[in-house]
Amino acid sequence: MRILYTKSPTRLDATGPFLYQLRKGGKIYPGHSAIRVRAMSSQMIFDHRSFKGDVAVVPISSSDTIRLNGRRYRGALIFHPIGRGRYDVVETLGLEEYLYGVLPREVGSDWPLESLKAQAVVSRTYVIANRATDPVQRFDVFNDVKHQVYGGLEDEMPAANQAVDQTRGEILLDKEGKPVQTFFHSSCGGCTETPENVWFKTEPSDMFDSIKDDFCREDPYYHWSIELNKSTIIARLRKAGYKMRDIQKIVIGKGSSSGRAVTVWVYSSRGKTEIQGNRFRLALGPEALRSTMLTKITLSKKTVRFEGRGWGHGVGLCQWGARGRALAGQKYDDILRAYYPRATLKRAPATLRVQGQPVLFAGANCPGDPVALR
Repeated sequence: MRILYTKSPTRLDATGPFLYQLRKGGKIYPGHSAIRVRAMSSQMIFDHRSFKGDVAVVPISSSDTIRLNGRRYRGALIFHPIGRGRYDVVETLGLEEYLYGVLPREVGSDWPLESLKAQAVVSRTYVIANRATDPVQRFDVFNDVKHQVYGGLEDEMPAANQAVDQTRGEILLDKEGKPVQTFFHSSCGGCTETPENVWFKTEPSDMFDSIKDDFCREDPYYHWSIELNKSTIIARLRKAGYKMRDIQKIVIGKGSSSGRAVTVWVYSSRGKTEIQGNRFRLALGPEALRSTMLTKITLSKKTVRFEGRGWGHGVGLCQWGARGRALAGQKYDDILRAYYPRATLKRAPATLRVQGQPVLFAGANCPGDPVALR
């Protein structure tokens, strides 16, 4: 997993002695204090030592951890020079340990355990379904919203680790026995969405339904509003490739059964521009336009006010909904059944093959009996 992409120098140290060497082999160098790491052309520079190629860093003792810019990481770190002074830092670690660093960044660690367990299963399945299968790729997943937010050992919390441990190896499978593309989001605003209404290139999936969901009402952004200057909207739409000089009107073109905007029509002096709803949201900024469940659009001379419900694309697990269901007494398998009604919860074998590639469950002791969700 890539934890950093930068041109800036980084500070490398550990909680104890550590070792570093070229990944392909060669002389091993000990580290006892902080090292300044940077890239120059296609080489990695560790203090005054140059390495032509990838450099691996590991602690000597399994009880110690590597630190990068003050943050602790459980796994080994690989530094990849990629030219022009840029480099990647990739952490290699087991899937379950990876999840320890994901859950506290994706949901509240003070949430009910059953909702954390549901998120653990969803996050585990998601990373397996989305891991890189190209052998040339240097890492399987990103550590941000491109895949799942990951904070390393620094962000781990006991409750989240407990949820991971109590669901160890459990994933959601479709009717063909493949890992489900377990999309998830913060809150659905009262109704979930189906993938084809969000991502037009996505084939309709029988793994997802649009379901009424009243369990996410405690989300602080269940109702939201934002006012943006027309000039800001124009600039952001231009950056996304939509040419316009002014805005005269914005309306929902086509709506889905969940109440979301499948398309948005933006009227200007040049006529009507139709924009796919999710693209419109991403163009304006997902932190600004929190969802496409728009309940009201009001234009003034210089601004546009958007009102809506929920946060995120609305497909799959509603995280605030899972919290509400857990508080109402639902177990994690009940929660998963609500959002992925035709998936099967299964404790995977120690090695699962996805698209011909092995996925290892570090330390897993996983029998193969399915736990039916139906």
